[in-house]
Amino acid sequence: MANTRQIQRRRKAAMNISKVTGTMETIAAVRYRQYYNQWTQGVEYFDALAQLAYLMVTAEESISHPLMKAGASKTNAVIAIGSNRGLCGGYNSEVFRQIDTHVKMSQRFKRDLKIYAKGRKIINYLEHRKITPTGVYSDFDEVPSAEQTNKIADFFIKEYLAGRIGRVGVIYNRFYYQTAQRAQTLTLLPITDLIEDLTTRATVIWPWELEFEDFLFSDSPADLFEILATMIIRSALAGCFIEAMTSEYLARIVSMRNASDNADEMIEELTKDYNRARQGQITMELLDIITGVGAAQK
Repeated sequence: MANTRQIQRRRKAAMNISKVTGTMETIAAVRYRQYYNQWTQGVEYFDALAQLAYLMVTAEESISHPLMKAGASKTNAVIAIGSNRGLCGGYNSEVFRQIDTHVKMSQRFKRDLKIYAKGRKIINYLEHRKITPTGVYSDFDEVPSAEQTNKIADFFIKEYLAGRIGRVGVIYNRFYYQTAQRAQTLTLLPITDLIEDLTTRATVIWPWELEFEDFLFSDSPADLFEILATMIIRSALAGCFIEAMTSEYLARIVSMRNASDNADEMIEELTKDYNRARQGQITMELLDIITGVGAAQK
């Protein structure tokens, strides 16, 4: 058994770790609450978009628009959203697996794959895999501003309409609720896949319970569709970044809480070891005293 001085050093180190992880958990909790509030505020907006999009695509006069058609290009593009910092459990590893799947499928079906990376962990992983990202988003730390989001979305819309990209997706950790987050790929283009995703996860009355004839549009659905499609794509992309950050900070809270619990357990065990070691020392000292007294009496 280690002596009392070694045990005290280990216990002090565990106590310092517990303080650090506890502080990091508190900071992560504050940031999580901020992003969670943004996520909850956006739910109603996405529900409204889902209804409007569904009404558009189910109008009596069918809409034919390039954004609704599958791209002819053999090049696919994905935006991979990861973290800049670690200590968040398996948050990034799930995104890594999604990237691996896209790489394998693109090789299998002989398609080119363009990867646009956000987050140092994603960039480092691509370097490890000897994959050069087509683009890196380094002009913002966590969530892009509205102008930055619009710029990114408009770029991919332009590339898609020009036929240089046949499919666009976002790899990110989707936030469902406090106990469920999962890495997935959300298809932005063609927009029919995105509209289907919006309508199936809407929490309002199902859009198909409404009828297009219940609304009066100043322009035809076809004329309005491109404006609406741009709004949907921009909003969906902004939502992906917010959900990714919400999931990241929640993962960091859980990771730091587990680390604090482990440190507390270690402190408890080391305290017991220290008490046993100290009791043993006291017993030996008493035996030495008794032995010394006995020898002196002789």
